[in-house]
Amino acid sequence: MSIIIISSDSLDHAEQIAEGAAEAVGYQLLGPDLLGDIAAAHKLPVEKLKEALGANHSKWRRMRTKRRAQLLACIEAEVLSRLMADRIVCWGLAAHLYVEGVSHALKVRLLADTREQVKLVALQRDISEQRAEKVLQREKLKQAQWSQIAYNCDESDPSMYDLVINLAQINPDESIKTISGAVGYRKFQPMTYSTKNLAECALAAKVKTRLLENMNEVRVQVRDGRVVVTSKAFKRERQKKAAAIKEIAGGVEGVEFVEVHLINYVIREAAESFR
Repeated sequence: MSIIIISSDSLDHAEQIAEGAAEAVGYQLLGPDLLGDIAAAHKLPVEKLKEALGANHSKWRRMRTKRRAQLLACIEAEVLSRLMADRIVCWGLAAHLYVEGVSHALKVRLLADTREQVKLVALQRDISEQRAEKVLQREKLKQAQWSQIAYNCDESDPSMYDLVINLAQINPDESIKTISGAVGYRKFQPMTYSTKNLAECALAAKVKTRLLENMNEVRVQVRDGRVVVTSKAFKRERQKKAAAIKEIAGGVEGVEFVEVHLINYVIREAAESFR
């Protein structure tokens, strides 16, 4: 069966509509509660996982790049593994940013009513609506920056989604009906190629998680059980690093062959040659 992935500029609306859609179509709900399981499995603080997802932008910006990549990889691996079961409504885990080439995943973007958000921020912070509007604009900018830095894309771009719902015009109940109807379209039914892509995304995430425990800057792609890892290395360390990558990646269940591509740290090596 299909998968529904819901994202929004308002977590409250995303939760409400995700729960309603799951109930309407009889799917399981997959949300931020999963972070507790991930934290336990990897012996990580739940708060750090939330920070990696941009829950606290100031702390996220102070997080080291390597640490952020490790945390996001752990989340991706577990989420993608769960999505392989199908019949799932996923929200609050940024899955819309790393589920690639999976045509049976209906990606939905909810646009909150800006006027409603401004009033809520003004009430919560005891400030004027004019000031609340500026606060909201800053928060949306920070969120756009997070998706750009973390996944090299702007999650506010409507072309990323199959369905965009403006909650200023369509209320939550009608939104749930719209999503429930859309997921029944033939396009969102699992096909061999689509389910294969999801399985390969899940395997790539597992390999990436394992590699990031030992090294930085790795890109992992999977095709037909063949894992292709791209990373950086000093020229004198290429052979050693390639061997390490093959050993680690080859130890992940489901990996049949590992291909390694290493790019030289050109700038640093050039600097060292002039010392």
